[in-house]
Amino acid sequence: MKIYVLPLSLEFQPPARKTVYPKHNKKDYGIEQDFIEYLKRNPWIVTTDPDAADWHYLPVYWTRYHVNHDYGKSGRESLQHEVTKRIIDEDRTFTICQYADGPLVDLGETTSFLASRRTDEGTDIPLLCSPHRAPLFYRTPFFKPPKKYLASFVGRFSTHPIRQEMARSLQDRSDIYVCDGIKKSRFLIKRALDKYIPLWKKRESRFFVRKMLESYIALCPRGYGGASFRFYEAMQLGVVPFLIGDIDTRPFKAFLDWDQMSLYARSVEEARDSLDSYAAEELLRLGKLARAVWYRDLAFGKWCRYVLKELETIS
Repeated sequence: MKIYVLPLSLEFQPPARKTVYPKHNKKDYGIEQDFIEYLKRNPWIVTTDPDAADWHYLPVYWTRYHVNHDYGKSGRESLQHEVTKRIIDEDRTFTICQYADGPLVDLGETTSFLASRRTDEGTDIPLLCSPHRAPLFYRTPFFKPPKKYLASFVGRFSTHPIRQEMARSLQDRSDIYVCDGIKKSRFLIKRALDKYIPLWKKRESRFFVRKMLESYIALCPRGYGGASFRFYEAMQLGVVPFLIGDIDTRPFKAFLDWDQMSLYARSVEEARDSLDSYAAEELLRLGKLARAVWYRDLAFGKWCRYVLKELETIS
């Protein structure tokens, strides 16, 4: 397969964005930048002749652009003009988009790979951030981290009603830890001076990681978008990710058997009913496999080859 990278004005590939999320993410790096780096590392895939290419790639940095333009409230007219001018053949064009609302402009028949789609349109790809570093004693091969909880969640409740419903539904279970990340953050901010904010971020990240490692299952309810960074963070840490949401956004289903390493429920009620269906040994096995698949197939630089496989099936 040969890919032609459509030329763009530099303003549509901003070097950074105003706010970085998740907070521990390094260098404001995401999947939109990672796919470009993948093509640079595999130059034999790329051609400078658009007629010789099987596919054309539209390399807009959607997330950085929209965040920098008041979260898509401005700049859309300029962006629409640019993509309309650059696209040669809609049927042979694809793009990589992490932004939860999607590209926000009309791309016609262009194929969109979306990391957190909110509708039935688009092809799923993973929603990735910088890997977490587990505490030192958790990385010791002779130490088996104790599990305190069947499942846990540390994050914001406000991003989707399904998160609030999950918190209410599970609040009486002592074997499940659910924490509102906003309240936790406010508590830590009050204890830190401005110059120690980087330390606060590390402290918050360590708390997130510790609670996840203390659990067999990481509850991953959808947020504003249909996917969650937490799903892939859990995989990286070897904890079973449990996606809860009306859209199954687990990517590359034709190539990866998600039922062997993750759980999925369309509603909180369905999730609650299935939480007690798995033995501890089975959950440990699923988590171990999830970690192996993340490192082999879904980490930065690894997931991109599945985009090519998807494009082959579309062709």
